[in-house]
Amino acid sequence: MKPVFEWVRVTQISSVAERTFVIAFKEPKSAAALEPGQFCMISPYPGSSNVYLPRPFSYFRVSANDTIEILFRTFGRATRWMASLTPGDRIGVFGPLGNAFNQHPGAERVILAGGGIGIPPIILLAESLSRLANPPRIDLIYGEASGSRVVDLAKVVPPRVCCQITTEDGKIGVKGLVTEELSRILDTCKTPPAVYTCGPRAMMAAVAGMLTPGKVALFETACEENMACGRGICQGCVIPVKGEEDATRYVCCCTEGPVFNGFEVKWD
Repeated sequence: MKPVFEWVRVTQISSVAERTFVIAFKEPKSAAALEPGQFCMISPYPGSSNVYLPRPFSYFRVSANDTIEILFRTFGRATRWMASLTPGDRIGVFGPLGNAFNQHPGAERVILAGGGIGIPPIILLAESLSRLANPPRIDLIYGEASGSRVVDLAKVVPPRVCCQITTEDGKIGVKGLVTEELSRILDTCKTPPAVYTCGPRAMMAAVAGMLTPGKVALFETACEENMACGRGICQGCVIPVKGEEDATRYVCCCTEGPVFNGFEVKWD
């Protein structure tokens, strides 16, 4: 569907970890059409905030009653404004935007790797893959810098998904990095897996460095960049990718992504 702009009312907002929140709102048109990997732009109602430009957020979950959930972490003025919202407040939502993950990877095994606030599209993808008529085996790795930032995913990760949490301080899950757990899982794969990732750029670059086209059936990344429009106008989300004969070309993450072939992004 074409993206739509709607003024919606917040139905719920809750704190789920350190500086981390889930905001919910009803938007039936988007809820019926959005796909894992896509995102929306959220903006304040006129006169309600000193935030003037919209901000991009990946979709986290969609419930049966057309309620969309966005998981976010406070970093600056805009996210602090969002954390201060209460049920009944109005916000502007423009979406769904961008492309989506390939949900038919043709692999017997799928590995999902989400780092920090990059976990929302990974959760939505896990739910979608689990609903396939013949779902693959799904391993999900969720990494955070500290245990205090870990979001409890027990109620949102499908039962058939094998989930492993990693934290750098070791307070929850396995102490270490997402890439270390990914390496362990890759060693157990008997056939080429499909790998999807979203998170800090350094993490995704490290994942890309571990993989080669011959060893995986598919490698896709959802890139997170600063955006002010979501339509390719502001040019604030340009990233380098490989063009013909390995030449570098620059593309807007919002219009040609945010999902890319992980081998085509120039991570360095």
